[in-house]
Amino acid sequence: MLIEVCIQDFLNCLEVERGSSPNTIEGYANDLGLFVLFLKQNELPTNVEEITVQHLRQFLVYLKRERGNSPVTVKRKVSAIKSLFNFICRERVYGIDYNPAVQLATIKTSRKLPQILSLEECKSFLKGIKQASLFPQRDYAMFLLFLQSGCRLLELKSMRLLDLDLKEKTVRFLGKGSKERMVPLTGDTCRALESYLNVRCPRVETDYLFLSTHGKPISKRGIQQIFRDLAEKTGVYRPGLSVHKLRHTSLTLLLKEGVDIRCLQEIAGHADISTTQVYTHVAGEDIRRQMEKHPLAAIDSDMENQLLKEVPLKFYELL
Repeated sequence: MLIEVCIQDFLNCLEVERGSSPNTIEGYANDLGLFVLFLKQNELPTNVEEITVQHLRQFLVYLKRERGNSPVTVKRKVSAIKSLFNFICRERVYGIDYNPAVQLATIKTSRKLPQILSLEECKSFLKGIKQASLFPQRDYAMFLLFLQSGCRLLELKSMRLLDLDLKEKTVRFLGKGSKERMVPLTGDTCRALESYLNVRCPRVETDYLFLSTHGKPISKRGIQQIFRDLAEKTGVYRPGLSVHKLRHTSLTLLLKEGVDIRCLQEIAGHADISTTQVYTHVAGEDIRRQMEKHPLAAIDSDMENQLLKEVPLKFYELL
């Protein structure tokens, strides 16, 4: 059976049975589509029962040498291929019961600590929005919500009016795998959102919370561009800084303030606490820097030299 047929069945399974998000399905489709294109361009088998582990390894070599993919990107594509072949073997209707992807080794990657803004940079950024933004009520509310709740970009972009309860001071996010979670809001965030709602002016019929200057639901790219512009205007921008780093910033600041890691997991919407634990490393680096300020962290060199001089010569002779 053609691998394209298997891939489409796999994507349908992700959507219908597993309830995966559109972004997740699109990611799998892109990665697996590239694999099919590689097979065809190199005149390799496209029937699933003829594909071997050697073909899979040729694809990985292509990703690294010709496309220059990073280990993280290669690892993601390997994961997509393994998920596909696990599905094919589990269903037992595609003519194979041997999984060639099982022999693929795990791609080693180093887990980088997330880049974040300092508390002072957050304050400077939020304060500067009111002077730098073309739509200050929306942008202040939008980025304050990012920094207070630690939500994902897609979660904020997809928010509806009904997801917001300013009376109860809560917001509902629809996270990965269509999982809902409720996150409490601070009074300042509620007031900022209320101020935005007072000037929110849709030009089309929509219940999406955040709108563009044209009165239509704002796009992911639109939010990313607004953040880039405001970060540059307020002086906090640096290479690699993105909207997603506001999520990292929020979660790290909460951890530094003593929020329990299990609570942080719920706020972040992480399925696995190991994902949340990366923020303990970030906080740990800050603790290490702060510990260097300890009054007993360094012994005065003159005192140390004096102590050494006072040690009897015979002591050294005993060593």
